[in-house]
Amino acid sequence: MAFAIFIPVAYLHFVYALVEVLDKRKKFLIFSYFLFSLFLVADITPYFISHVEPILNFQFWPIAGPFYSLFLIIWFFYVIYSTYLLYEKYRISRGIIRSQIKYVILGMVIGFTGGSTNYFLWYRIPILPIGNILVSVFVAAITYAILKYRLMDIRIVTRNIFIYFISSGFTYGSFFFLVWLFEKYFGGVFTFTTYLSGLIIAPVFVLSLFWFYGIIRKFANRYLFFSLYSYQETINNLSQQLNYLNDLDEIIDLIVDTVKQSMQLDRAGVLLFSHEDGVIRYKIAKTIGFDKHNGISLVQDSFLTRHLEKTQKSLVREELALLARETENEQDKKRFLEIESNMKRIEASLCLPLMSSKKLIGIIVLGSKISGDAYTKEDLELLNTLSYQAGIAVDNARLYQEIQNFNKTLQQKVDEQTKEIKEAYEVEKQAHEELKKLDENKTEFMMITQHHLRTPLTSMMGYMDLIKGGSYGKVPKKLEEVMQKFSNSSQNLIKIVNEFLDLSQFQLGKQVVSLQDNVDVKVILENILKELSFQAEKRGISLNLEKAKENIPPIKADPSKLQMALFNVIDNSIKYTPKGGITIQVKNKTIDNGRKIEIIVKDTGIGMTKEDIDSLFSNLLARGEGAKKVNVTGRGIGLYLSAKIIEAHNGRIWAESEGEGKGSAFHIELPVGS
Repeated sequence: MAFAIFIPVAYLHFVYALVEVLDKRKKFLIFSYFLFSLFLVADITPYFISHVEPILNFQFWPIAGPFYSLFLIIWFFYVIYSTYLLYEKYRISRGIIRSQIKYVILGMVIGFTGGSTNYFLWYRIPILPIGNILVSVFVAAITYAILKYRLMDIRIVTRNIFIYFISSGFTYGSFFFLVWLFEKYFGGVFTFTTYLSGLIIAPVFVLSLFWFYGIIRKFANRYLFFSLYSYQETINNLSQQLNYLNDLDEIIDLIVDTVKQSMQLDRAGVLLFSHEDGVIRYKIAKTIGFDKHNGISLVQDSFLTRHLEKTQKSLVREELALLARETENEQDKKRFLEIESNMKRIEASLCLPLMSSKKLIGIIVLGSKISGDAYTKEDLELLNTLSYQAGIAVDNARLYQEIQNFNKTLQQKVDEQTKEIKEAYEVEKQAHEELKKLDENKTEFMMITQHHLRTPLTSMMGYMDLIKGGSYGKVPKKLEEVMQKFSNSSQNLIKIVNEFLDLSQFQLGKQVVSLQDNVDVKVILENILKELSFQAEKRGISLNLEKAKENIPPIKADPSKLQMALFNVIDNSIKYTPKGGITIQVKNKTIDNGRKIEIIVKDTGIGMTKEDIDSLFSNLLARGEGAKKVNVTGRGIGLYLSAKIIEAHNGRIWAESEGEGKGSAFHIELPVGS
């Protein structure tokens, strides 16, 4: 019974790890181990197992003592509690996680139900333990979940067991060597000389153990688990190399060749997208092993691209059938099955989204492993990290190409204008001013959008997520707050860089917004208020969204850009409102040129003069004197950028104020429909 006593708490420990609540329930788990340790102590007394006697076909069958009944009650409580945790996780999970938990629950119910027949004879109830054989169903279900649904990466588990086993052997051998040493040279283990020498030997042993552990880990990675270690190192190095490249073709070649060769895949490819005039266009950047025409048919599936952009996670072909079964929407169910059919036809096993600024800019499409092995959980985590880095690298390379093309175009314009300058002084003067403006824009654009600015920041965020996720070991609690501050500062800096990039694109006349149908403005405003409510509370002011008296229709808009514009306006009001609060209204409006919605942001802040209002949205970096006094760190670009975004939505923005100290009201007018 020594090991059987700990089955309930060991099972609870397993469930805690599976549903990812181990850190939150650690105290209860420690208490549980202590509780069952008490039963282990009771096991050596006749109060737990009274005696053994012949029953039915068994010559020595144990008979329960008084403590054993309490043990069984607690046993079943732990089984029911663990099952409840599994069910709750199953209910909220989707995809492969849901399937993993389903087989754990199935195996548990059958296994524990069968195993419970073991206890009737303990109370002299003549029922044979015929269900014990069903315990093997639990083992079979876990095995199936491991092999089919990546419940655990067996290679990682095997590697860690090997390392711990060898390290334990080193510790065990060291112990007996020291015992022999003490007996031979110091007259025994418990002598005064032994105690003194232990003060030196103990720290030396600890250092030796760390050294030996590192040696064994390197040996296991390089020689026993080489394939796992090799491609992990290769892909990690690839992520580093992407930081230093700016040629798009070179980046694509590096991604496809490295992933295919290091993971031993039969095919791999990269497909790139672009949003031009609101239309998604695509091209095959590079493929190895795929039929290009079939590859194009996969890209044309807008449902696939929307799903990848929404989830920002890898999509495995084997999981599509699960997603189809779980969705309640019949149309979505059909589309998932169509994607599965298309991926099967072109022999694609995995689609990785290439994301930049929360937009899908391409897809990495991978085939199967030549070995026939499935993609493990660690594979997917590694590839997701790679796709995150690759998306930024590809987007930066595109920007670099645009800069090069812009330089060529600019040079052509310079040549043309120079020719005209020779004809007349006035033409020369005008051309000179235009060239100067173009040159200033070019210089600013090149300085701001250099990929060396965004790439390190994004890499920092990627590695920060890996650290917080435990990829490099458990994070000490003392560092969690510091890391969160570091993460927040990096996010803020990335936001500033993106704002400057949008400004540059507006000044160059590029299409920045990508309009979509059925955008709910109320949802956007609610999201903004969730993000800014803490800032308002910190300043001691109110921030309220008034409930509309009528239904507000959806509009055609770019959700992310419109959210940025409205965020800047509301954030501006918070920064320049020392007391009182901000009220936001949304209402319908009908004028000569059609239906519109109007968003009004009223504050009780410092107000504005007529001169401030006139330059508020038209001049970059324009800030009133009162604003400079209240917020010395303001950049002066938020409202200018908001105005550009609103104009790109065929709307308009204006401000009203009765004067300094009397608050302000910002009005945003957007058309309903196209």
